[in-house]
Amino acid sequence: MKVLLIDPPGIDGFPIGRVLGSFGVNKADQSWPPYDLQILAGYCKKNGHLPKIVDANNLGLSLNDIKREIAAFKPDWLVYLTCFQSFNLDVEVARTAKETDSSIRTACISLSMLSVDKPGDKLRDFPYLDYIPWGEGELSVMQLIDSKNPADIEGLCFRKENGEIVLNGTTKKSLNLDEFGIPVQEGMPFHIYKCPLAMRTPMAIVSCSRGCINQCVHCQAGAFHKSLRYRSVESVLEELRILKSLGIREIKFYDCSLPSKRDFIMPLTKAMIEENFGFTWHCNARADRLDEEILELMKRSGCHTISIGSESAVPEILKGMHKNETVEEIEEKVRLVKKKGMRVLMYLTFGLEGETEETMKQSYKFVEKLKPDYATFGIAVPAPGTPFYDSLNKNGFLTNKTLHLQDPMALPGFNYPNLSGERILSFTRQAYRKYYFSPNYILRRILSIKSLYEAKSSALNALAMIRRYVFGGLSG
Repeated sequence: MKVLLIDPPGIDGFPIGRVLGSFGVNKADQSWPPYDLQILAGYCKKNGHLPKIVDANNLGLSLNDIKREIAAFKPDWLVYLTCFQSFNLDVEVARTAKETDSSIRTACISLSMLSVDKPGDKLRDFPYLDYIPWGEGELSVMQLIDSKNPADIEGLCFRKENGEIVLNGTTKKSLNLDEFGIPVQEGMPFHIYKCPLAMRTPMAIVSCSRGCINQCVHCQAGAFHKSLRYRSVESVLEELRILKSLGIREIKFYDCSLPSKRDFIMPLTKAMIEENFGFTWHCNARADRLDEEILELMKRSGCHTISIGSESAVPEILKGMHKNETVEEIEEKVRLVKKKGMRVLMYLTFGLEGETEETMKQSYKFVEKLKPDYATFGIAVPAPGTPFYDSLNKNGFLTNKTLHLQDPMALPGFNYPNLSGERILSFTRQAYRKYYFSPNYILRRILSIKSLYEAKSSALNALAMIRRYVFGGLSG
């Protein structure tokens, strides 16, 4: 079977991050490859099918461009990447496929699929979409491509021949991520991929795990992807060998927390050192999973930046969101990462339950105190199906907001009795301006630059932030 895999165009001219269950328009000068499609492409190759990936999102391709790709490749299947936020827009890719050749079968995948409301209604509204795997999609989609009867596939939403729409529960999760094979890296347009944290280019994404050890109330990984599962170290090393042969120099490890499993991160980093890959790389990590031994191995194997989720500096908010970390623990590990000579990004999330004007100020002061190399000041998004959404809905705090405007950098879809969504958005914008445009930060950033690439990247991201946080940007 020939399988065309599409990352659809962005939203209102902004590329959108649909990678591995994420959602939201790109907040800076960044573009990340559609790794979900690379995983599925590897699975297709392993099962004897011919995949082709088209990154319309980051290449800025239109639906007409996609139509030309379809006409040239002549696929049997078209599978596109989506997310709950952009579902009703992304489905136009399926329409385009059917208009080009009505015999093409269409399906979509997303690790945030369980936030899509009423999949049966979606199929009814969009007759050109044939299948929605309800949950993690690889196993269900591959059974379809392998010609298995849809009625016998667990967790599939589909139409019977008489037009009746059926939903067979939730998809089966793979407990062995190695069964998908090695994600396809060959042929990707690496020249367009970039990240504000990267030290070099070309850059690629690698994901070693799925899920998280924690279940924060607003996070889809904790709500939908549990339990935490890792690929084998050898599987990841094989992918890294391919990337080295392709000339890749920077790796973005896209995991909720790469070092959550000690008996994975230790052998991985030791092998990276022994094989002398020479990559520079960055990753996310929970503070409570870091210690001196792990950090030393990470740095020796090429790690230069660790992103740590702080979310808030208020113990009551951390407790209410089920963060299962303390403010003291986060501060200690941020300082330890910096002590070991690596950069730190701190994620802040405003708008969780219990937030007030004073708690937002307290969290911002925490960031100012620790002086991370980077900080993000995002807004909690009530993704349907998460405990955060359910609680806001129960308490009547949700507002009527178009799903495609739900974004961590835009006006939130909720108001609290003593804190409006407008004020939360205003505070986050002020936080970005105050932190990144302070003379002390600018001086620290200039002094930390070690290459021409870093200088250029810093300048481009500064311009992106000025456009967004000084002159406006997505506000819906």
